[in-house]
Amino acid sequence: MLVQTLLLKVLLILRAPVPAVMAIVPDHVMTHVKVTAPVVVIAEVINREANSDIIYLNLPLILCTMVNKSNLTRGIYITTNVTCNLNCVYCYEKDKTSKETFSVEAAKSVLKTTLSTITPRGTLINFHGGEPFLSFEKIKTLCEWAWQQNFPEKFTFFATSNGTLIHGAIKDWLFEHRKEFIVSLSLDGTREMHNANRSNSFDKIDLDFFISAWPRQGVKVTVSPLTIHSLAEGIKFIHEIGFTDVRANLAQMTEWNINYKETYERQLNILSEYYLANPQIERCSLFKVPFHALKSKVIRKWCGAGTEMEAIDIDGKTYPCHLFFPSVCGKEKAQNCLDFTDYRNYTSSFCISCPFLAICPTCYGSNFIERGDICLRDMNLCELEKIRFKVVAQFEYKRIVESSYDLNALSIEERHKRLATLEGIELISDHLSAI
Repeated sequence: MLVQTLLLKVLLILRAPVPAVMAIVPDHVMTHVKVTAPVVVIAEVINREANSDIIYLNLPLILCTMVNKSNLTRGIYITTNVTCNLNCVYCYEKDKTSKETFSVEAAKSVLKTTLSTITPRGTLINFHGGEPFLSFEKIKTLCEWAWQQNFPEKFTFFATSNGTLIHGAIKDWLFEHRKEFIVSLSLDGTREMHNANRSNSFDKIDLDFFISAWPRQGVKVTVSPLTIHSLAEGIKFIHEIGFTDVRANLAQMTEWNINYKETYERQLNILSEYYLANPQIERCSLFKVPFHALKSKVIRKWCGAGTEMEAIDIDGKTYPCHLFFPSVCGKEKAQNCLDFTDYRNYTSSFCISCPFLAICPTCYGSNFIERGDICLRDMNLCELEKIRFKVVAQFEYKRIVESSYDLNALSIEERHKRLATLEGIELISDHLSAI
């Protein structure tokens, strides 16, 4: 295996020399910093540890929600309502009793201020519930007002929905404005899986509408202890009905434990064989591990919470993200939200020495709610993530080294990506073997 890997690396290097890639940062911090990635990275250096080669970069919105936020600079969450017509098993909303909805005038005021300043890549305005389309008339009013303004900033409206209310007039309006307003559907797999998680709502969703209106938009799949045993079947089902971008994750703030490791590994191995047999299918997010990041001693901030994201609650108050709303984390905790400007708060002393840190996602809001600190991760989820890293590393080796393909047909960028992936996996190979 090692000989094959080295041979392929030699071929990749000979046919596509890998240039030094620089991260562009403010001059007052440092002139430049080398990173290992196949493309130029635009970023801001938050800080650099004294007498250390660990560099903290602020890479905003890398793994948040469904829109390709690498094309967006700034995010705004507007809470439309906390009520919902479903009762999902993993829902993190603590208080769904309030009938209050957002103020259109207050939202206009925020947008007037925010969209008067230009960012390099635009602003995403995210309507957040509850189920946001319970407040459709107010959403419609705000959007149509915004589209009539001559704001200098580019912006896109976005919502994640359970899909059950998108029929009739709501569906017609969304289709008319599908280029300016994007909806991501929450769909948890097969009918049986979805119904187990999401209040028997599968048959209330017009799946064909979502596929036709936003054919490249991601579908959000949340895996719970009730559905993990069918994970592979559910992901394959979603691919096969026509969705191309599947964003799957294990539910946060859920009672995971190490007893799920064997089931998770088995399901991921089934998916691995499926993707190897069908290379034309875009892999779900579970199989997109940034192994190349392991080559760089960069501590990534995993989302824009508290820095690039502004979450506005119904009462107009702002928070680091929607998970810090009083309706989610509780009133007392919401009053003690952490200052996200201090980069040292992102990672615990326990995690800082972990060989998987650069590829291990985290949710600052969940950490804060469950353990009172944004840097304290769920260690049960950590063990399940290690299983994923092992399976995906094996998948990448088979895909890059053992699979038959024409090396000459690969673009230079793709060769760089494959080389960086192999080199990253080599750095953690001993740790993966121990899992």
